[in-house]
Amino acid sequence: MKLYTALLMGILTGCEIDLFVPSFAELERVFHLTPFMVELTLSVNLIAHCITALIAGNLGDRYGRKPIIVWGLIIFILGSVLCVSADSFSVLLIGRFFQGIGISGPAVLSFLIIVDAYPLEEQQQKMGLLNGIITLAMAFGPVIGSYVNLYFNWRGNFWLLLILGILCLALTIIFVPKGEKKSHIRISIKEYLPVFTNSKALLYVFMICFLITSYWIFIALSPLLYIEDLQIELKYFGYYQGSLAATFAIVSLSSGYFLKKYGQRKCLLAGFALLVLFVIGTILLVLFQVNHPLIITGTCICLAAGMILPVNILWPMSLETIADGKGRISAIIASMKLALTSLFIQLVSYFYNKTFTYIGIAMCLCIILSFICFYYLIKKDQKVRALIKG
Repeated sequence: MKLYTALLMGILTGCEIDLFVPSFAELERVFHLTPFMVELTLSVNLIAHCITALIAGNLGDRYGRKPIIVWGLIIFILGSVLCVSADSFSVLLIGRFFQGIGISGPAVLSFLIIVDAYPLEEQQQKMGLLNGIITLAMAFGPVIGSYVNLYFNWRGNFWLLLILGILCLALTIIFVPKGEKKSHIRISIKEYLPVFTNSKALLYVFMICFLITSYWIFIALSPLLYIEDLQIELKYFGYYQGSLAATFAIVSLSSGYFLKKYGQRKCLLAGFALLVLFVIGTILLVLFQVNHPLIITGTCICLAAGMILPVNILWPMSLETIADGKGRISAIIASMKLALTSLFIQLVSYFYNKTFTYIGIAMCLCIILSFICFYYLIKKDQKVRALIKG
């Protein structure tokens, strides 16, 4: 049941951001917001998550995973109650802030429940499963959120998050072991210095974060593009997001099979090839000012399929770069991807001109930066060089 508890936390972590983005258009109307203001519901959450993720990682390495996850879920539930009952935009932002604080514990430490429970050779497969669940939740979140919003308005999505938070809390209390305390690990930001001064660890972190950020940019801004500016009805918006969700489902759930059958090298190169296709396709869309929803979605499918295998392969390798530092590395990845996502979302929403142009530019920039990180990672890490050489 520990695995299933971690998987449910993965679902909560994955959809906590993406589930309610189809409600953006309604939030704009109800609270009389600009696109920049409605994106604050994401950015406030991401900033809170980003800051507290570092604290959660340090505490998780010292006191064990369970108590930190439990307290995080309690805070998340409190934030969800505020969101459900919000009668003003300021209360909604406060609720989103508390949700961001609370979700950091499960987001950072859920995979480490699996790491602590399984030998090293099984961790990559289990990580593929957990990452697959998280990415599926990210992908299906907007699809489910579209229909929840259609029938139950914007509050319905926050009710769903509240219920998921309560379920995760109950399962964590019952099934997750207390874990081992490590008194030699101090509660201090200085405990992160070994990671921040390790160039190899940072290259892993930035590469993984840029890949994930590229997709989150699209998820966060696609409701404004598709519904508000390309005039896609809410009931049809789910089909566009559903195609991306189906891609995530097929590749994520098949990643263990692909890795076993074809090996890490071929899977990694296949993922990179799809990402290159995405970059080329997006550049063409931007240059020729193409804003057809089917063409944009088809191009983004390459991104959805291409990012999964590199992330699943490289994430477990990153956790081995610092001794006794899995919680802190996981925290930095969680914090960094949220900081980058928040930064890019606010920048793109500020310059947003009702077309795919700036969204596509930001996504391509993230992919190119991830390639640069991987290039230097090949030079730094012998394991990566061996992986590429086969």
